[in-house]
Amino acid sequence: MYDAIVIGARCAGAPTAMLLARKGLRTLLVEKARFPSNIISSRFIHPPGVACLKRWGLLGRVVASNCPPIHVDTADLGDFRLRGSPPPTHDGVTEAYCVRRT
Repeated sequence: MYDAIVIGARCAGAPTAMLLARKGLRTLLVEKARFPSNIISSRFIHPPGVACLKRWGLLGRVVASNCPPIHVDTADLGDFRLRGSPPPTHDGVTEAYCVRRT
């Protein structure tokens, strides 16, 4: 018997299941795809997500993957480009990461 069942082990389901389990709930996480799966996604983690990884003790694994931090982002909108840096999160995180699927 489970207290919670989370369906989908991607960017929303995996941390949801982790947080529920850390709160003491018996949690089942299910995913129909095999990992690594081949879906189109950039795996871009914005600064608020990086701050969450830091709080959860998981940021070191991202950094250890040799994924460089991103401090400036550019969005090409055809006729013009937007280039800038996001404001820091409440705990000072300013970098983003775009991790490889592997």
